[in-house]
Amino acid sequence: MKKILIITIIIFSFINNIFADEKFWEIFIKWVSYAENILNENYKNFLDKIKSSDSTETLKQEMIISPEMKEKVLKIPSYMFHYIENVPKNTKDKLRYNLSFSPENLEKLMIYLKENNIETITHWDVKEILEWKKAIPQKAIILGFDDWHLDHYTEAFPILKKYWKKWVFFVVSNFASTDPNYMNWEQIRELQAAWNEIWWHSFSHPNLTTVNAKELEKQVIESKKEIEKQIWKPVISFAYPIWKYNETVKKCVEKAYLFARTTKYWWEINPKKLLEIPTLRVTPEFSIKNVWKYFEKKK
Repeated sequence: MKKILIITIIIFSFINNIFADEKFWEIFIKWVSYAENILNENYKNFLDKIKSSDSTETLKQEMIISPEMKEKVLKIPSYMFHYIENVPKNTKDKLRYNLSFSPENLEKLMIYLKENNIETITHWDVKEILEWKKAIPQKAIILGFDDWHLDHYTEAFPILKKYWKKWVFFVVSNFASTDPNYMNWEQIRELQAAWNEIWWHSFSHPNLTTVNAKELEKQVIESKKEIEKQIWKPVISFAYPIWKYNETVKKCVEKAYLFARTTKYWWEINPKKLLEIPTLRVTPEFSIKNVWKYFEKKK
């Protein structure tokens, strides 16, 4: 499979030198992503199972953490973005302002990451690191975009694609087909095809600590099957809606996911607490150069 992909990259690169086109790399990224999925026998088996099953059963991916990694805390900060837009500081909607980050500042951040050789990764990468299949990056962060607002597609995606950065975004399935302020399934699939990761964020974004057992299963597990059919790929990560959770919610999440993220402030991933991954919230006052201080803490 890897040989086929390498040959394809060489051929596409040669063609691109002759026929340079703005759309070329967009098509290329999609092709490689889909080809890799199609050629992967485990993925084909997974897809067959979720397509043929009429039940609400969802499949959890396997992960065996390497003995070398069980006690290894990963210094990988996980950043949380919400709205990618310019919101005036004097607006009456203070909540929206505090959850915003301008497209201009996002591009500055991407330039900073590129100049300082800081890699962006997903939880699929973290999975391979914990399984000892991939080396721990010297400098890496996770870029997370909460609630898959439409501006993630119209504003953030072109910037991230320009600088070849991976990112993750959280989907609430009930909004994807009904609310024009959010991305639709076609747009979500396009983002996922560009080596990004989709995290599940529940069916309708409730406070999971207040719902009954049946509704909890629906929000966390039963609805997960729908998104996997829509994006044609397993989902291994969950983000607690409204960032509320307790032991009951964690046990439910554990049935179907390998990772879950909170809003607790910290910059490390502990293999013993993969259902309570902390985050760093990005606000309009976020200082790009502060990214570096988390790597200095490694020393």
